[in-house]
Amino acid sequence: MPTLKSVLIAGTKPEAATLLHIQEQMGLQPGMSMQFMVYQVEFDRKKYYCCWSGGEIKGGEPLMTLVGQAAMEALVNLPLGNNDALIIQELRLGQTPLRNKIKTTLKRAPANSKICFLGDMQGELDGHMHTAFNVQPGTLDVAH
Repeated sequence: MPTLKSVLIAGTKPEAATLLHIQEQMGLQPGMSMQFMVYQVEFDRKKYYCCWSGGEIKGGEPLMTLVGQAAMEALVNLPLGNNDALIIQELRLGQTPLRNKIKTTLKRAPANSKICFLGDMQGELDGHMHTAFNVQPGTLDVAH
């Protein structure tokens, strides 16, 4: 059974306008460092680039929180991986373990794909994502 391992990518940045909205909404000082949930995921000897975005799929369209939107933009702006297509996959808890759902998504995607995992990150999925993605200590640094 191939293992799934993830490492946080530090230094990812969303679009400037989105960053400004977050700073305004959360009362943060300009220039304050923010970390978005963007990961390099290794599975079955392949690498993928994934983000965790708060939100849901409604009527076939992804509706993201502001921070979820920022995480997706940070993934898209990442100077690694393939920019040809962005896969958006909604995640929910259920009978199938979360890690199995993630592995299924990865198996269907070509290596170096960018995948945005969408869900209720502060509610239903809170505390589950870290374990499901087998997040390793440390970070991969990309300054861009």
